Amino acid sequence: MTKIKQMHCSRRLVLLTIAGAVAQLAGCGGGTNVSGLSSGGTGSFTTGTITGFGSIIVNGIRYDDTIATVLSQDDETSSSQNLQLGMVVNIEGSSLTPSATATGLPTATAHRITYGSEWAGPVSQINVGSSSFEVLGNRVDVLSTTLFSAGDISTLTSAQFVEIYGYVDPTDGHIQASRVEVSTTQSSVFKLSGAITQINRANRTAIVGNTAIAWGTSVVLPDATQDRSFVRVALAPTPAGTTWTATKIGLPASPLTNLSRDQDYEAEVHGTITAYTSNASFVVNGIPVNAASVSPAPQLSAGLRVEVKGAIRQGQLMASAVEVKNKQQIEAEEFEFYGFVSNVDTTARTFDLRGQTFDYDNQTEHLEILSLNPPPYVEVKASRAGGRWHALEIDLED
Repeated sequence: MTKIKQMHCSRRLVLLTIAGAVAQLAGCGGGTNVSGLSSGGTGSFTTGTITGFGSIIVNGIRYDDTIATVLSQDDETSSSQNLQLGMVVNIEGSSLTPSATATGLPTATAHRITYGSEWAGPVSQINVGSSSFEVLGNRVDVLSTTLFSAGDISTLTSAQFVEIYGYVDPTDGHIQASRVEVSTTQSSVFKLSGAITQINRANRTAIVGNTAIAWGTSVVLPDATQDRSFVRVALAPTPAGTTWTATKIGLPASPLTNLSRDQDYEAEVHGTITAYTSNASFVVNGIPVNAASVSPAPQLSAGLRVEVKGAIRQGQLMASAVEVKNKQQIEAEEFEFYGFVSNVDTTARTFDLRGQTFDYDNQTEHLEILSLNPPPYVEVKASRAGGRWHALEIDLED
């Protein structure tokens, strides 16, 4: 370990110590608790947003995606699309290897990664003041951590089209956006997800979120669809009046059904409760959760953003801990990047890493690392605000 790294007491060491104590109180058995996910399993599974690179970082775990099969959740076909910050992904991987340093992250090898957006369509009703806009009549909530492929909410126009990654609240029809892909080109298919209501099977009509849809005889509404079921819908890009024509309607399948290895999976799932039976039985991002062993049980309901940790058993996530996340907590979450520092500008107080530009100030920890020559390979913890990255801490990565 370098002298610079030895000089600093990392806050991550404190956090990991606290996390381990909390996990023991929550009843997690076996293994070394790292970032909420135990290393006691022979495999790992996680669902959440990509919050860093080197290879990809999801829910505080560095997954090497070199050999991973990357699939679209829309059609389960292989994809060469580059994974981007803010995308929501499911990752099936190897067991975790704890970090060798206090500042590092646990690592694993990703075997299978599925990704998918929730909504796609034209931009309307832009309200910069309320940090929101609409797609197909449904509200998109933009957080300080929402990533845009170009510009930000202040540069959106009604002439543009977007593809939204994030988490849908089935109770109010809003989506909390984690990534917004912006384009001036209309796609051949629009997308929408949310609670379906006012189902009329005879007339083949319904409402998804706030959007009226209709479908022809070639489209099958799944028999299990009930009032307020969470559905994903593909839509023709031209409406008939105020009604959009559905070309496909589906109930989201649990990502757990695609696990391909006979392993003991430790799991951490971040997302929205899309179906709620009780505090002990609910669904997050299509994943059935059994939280009967969590004590004390938090008060839950449909639409809440949660983090659930536990182990996968017989097609469900057996929860050992459940935590509700509010907007302030989500916006306070850090991003992490690994790579070589370049273009250090001491006047502008910026530097580049992995194609991103970071601001820094006197509160940024370990600034002396930026003066090293040759430029070192580092880990950067950063926050997102005002469309810019701000470096909170810089550490040497062995």
